[in-house]
Amino acid sequence: MNIGSTHALSGPFETEALSVVSVQFSPVSAQTTEDVETNVETICDFMNRAVGGFPGVDLIVTSEGALQGFGPDCKNVLLNYDGPEIRRLKDICKSLDVWGIFCPLFREYAGMKCANTCIMINNKGEIVHHYVKMNPWIPGETSCPGGECPTTLGPKGARIATIICADGDYPEMWRAAADGGANVIVRVSFDMSPWDKAWEITNKAMAYTTQCYVVTSNAVGLDEVYSYFGRSMILNPDGAIITEAPMGLPWMIKADLYPAIVDHTRTQYASNNFQWARRHRGASHPNLAGVGASVRAYGNESVR
Repeated sequence: MNIGSTHALSGPFETEALSVVSVQFSPVSAQTTEDVETNVETICDFMNRAVGGFPGVDLIVTSEGALQGFGPDCKNVLLNYDGPEIRRLKDICKSLDVWGIFCPLFREYAGMKCANTCIMINNKGEIVHHYVKMNPWIPGETSCPGGECPTTLGPKGARIATIICADGDYPEMWRAAADGGANVIVRVSFDMSPWDKAWEITNKAMAYTTQCYVVTSNAVGLDEVYSYFGRSMILNPDGAIITEAPMGLPWMIKADLYPAIVDHTRTQYASNNFQWARRHRGASHPNLAGVGASVRAYGNESVR
C-alpha cells in the first residue's frame, strides 16, 4: 500500500519488525523515597505483563513522571543517575531481554540541577540514550532545559529520538529529531486535560511531516492539581493512528513497526519526500537541474 505519496517504494529491501509496547498508568505523586519505589515497582510489574502478554516485544515505553509524578514535593525525591531506582530498571531490562524508555527527574545531570531526563536502557542493562527536556512547561515546570535532541541506534534498525511532553508543541523539536536521522520518535508525556485534542493533532501532524513512526506514552489519573487523560498512541509515518489506549485508564498498547520503510522512503520517494524536498527547494524547475535552489545562491541568474 502506498499512502502519502504518488510514487511507491520500489525493489526489494530487508526489514525487521520492531515490536513496541507503550504503557500508561497513574503514578503516585511521590513525597518520599518509598513512593518512588512504589512507582518503580509498578513499572516493573507492567514490564513483566508486557513480556508475558506480547512475546517477542523489543521496546517498552513508559510516560514522563512515571517514577516520581509531578506533585509539589517532587523536588524532594529527585534521583541520582546511579541510584537504586535506576539500577532496578537496568536489571529488569537485562533480565527480561528488552529495551526500555523511562523518564526520571534527576537531581543533577551534566551540570544541570533538576533535569527532566529521558533515558533508554538496552537489553544488556546499559543506558545508551539520554535526552534532557528542552522545553519545560512554563510556568509550572522549573527543571533546567537541555540543549540537544540526540538520535540513538535501537533494536531492529530503529534510530530513536525522544522528546518530552511540551516539546511536542514545538514543530522544531520534531524536525530536529528527524534531521538527526530518527526513524522512530518517542514522545513521553504527563499531559493533562483539556489538551487531549491538541495531543492528537500534534502527534498526527508531526508523524506525517517528519515521516517517522511516533510512539507516545501519557500518564493517567489525578494528582494534587490536574487530571491526566492518557490516550497513549502509536502512529504510522503517514500520521494515521495504528493503535491507541483509552482515556483515563491504565493500559498497554502494542504495535509492530518497520523502521527500514522510513529509511527507504527518504531515499526513494519522488513526491511528498519532505525531508529531501525542503533541502532541495524547487528541484523540479528545469533551471535547477533536479538539485534545487538550496545548493545555489539566490540571485544567481541560473535560478531565475
